[in-house]
This record gives sequence, structure tokens and C-alpha cells, in this order.
Amino acid sequence: MFNIINLNDPQIWVAVSFLLFFIIFGSLLWKKFSNFLDNKINDINEEILVASNLHQEAKNLLSEEKKKLQGLDNEINIIIEEGKLKAQNLYNESKEKINKEIMKLEKSAKEKIKYLENEAVIEIQNKISKHSIKLTEKFLEETLSKEDHSEIINNSINELEKTLAHKNKFIQ
Repeated sequence: MFNIINLNDPQIWVAVSFLLFFIIFGSLLWKKFSNFLDNKINDINEEILVASNLHQEAKNLLSEEKKKLQGLDNEINIIIEEGKLKAQNLYNESKEKINKEIMKLEKSAKEKIKYLENEAVIEIQNKISKHSIKLTEKFLEETLSKEDHSEIINNSINELEKTLAHKNKFIQ
């Protein structure tokens, strides 16, 4: 069996030195390599933990932003509803003011029409009176003689004197 192994063969000595190297320095190399791998695992675990924390923070931030967005949506809806209510109130107030103004204008127009009607009636009555007086004067001038005319004037003067005398007695 020893014949198979040729101690003069350099490959055998390389293998033996390789084995001796690993036996002597293997535990030290294994510890260093194991520490290196453990450090890498710890670094990766820390990065995973940091990423997990960042992911959780992002979720929390997203949740907060969704809540803020929902709050803003609610505020917008409230503002819109308040705006609609204010617009409706303004519309109702404006409509009421317009109706009051229309009623005032109608009342004013009716009063003005009534005033103008009264003025027209008075003007027509005055014209009729003037025309009647002119016609009466013309009729009297054409039909009355000077004697009848003098008699009517004298009778009017006498009646006027009686009326004045009666008023003077009443006043005294």
C-alpha cells in the first residue's frame, strides 16, 4: 500500500502541505471566514431591518397622507356644501329684495297713474268749466237784452248785500 504512494512525487507533498496548512491555520481561517460571513449576514439583516423600517414608515406615511387626503376631501365637501347653502341664501335674499323692489315700483307706478288720472280729470273739468262758461256767456250775450242783463246784475248785488249783512250779524 505504501508502494502506491510515492513520496518523491511533488503532488503528494503539495497535498500534505495543503492538508497541514488547513489543519494548522484552518480553524483560524474558518473563524475569520465565519466572522466575515456573520458580519455580512448581520449587515444584510441590518439592511433588511432598515428596509423593513423604511417600508413601515412609508406605509405609515401613506396612511397618514390618505387620512389627510380624506380630511381634505371632507373639508372640500363641507366647503362646497357651505358654498351651495350660501349661494341658495344669497339667491333667496336677492329674490326677496327684487320682489320687494318690484312691489315698490308697482305701488309707485299705481300712485303715479292715479295722480296723473286725477290731474287729467281736473284738467278736463277745468276745460269743460271754461268751455261751459264761454258757451253760457255767449248764450247770455245772444239771448239776454240789456235790460235783463241789468236786472240780473242788480239782483246779484242785492243778494250779495244780504249775504254780507247776514255774515256781519253772525260775526258780531
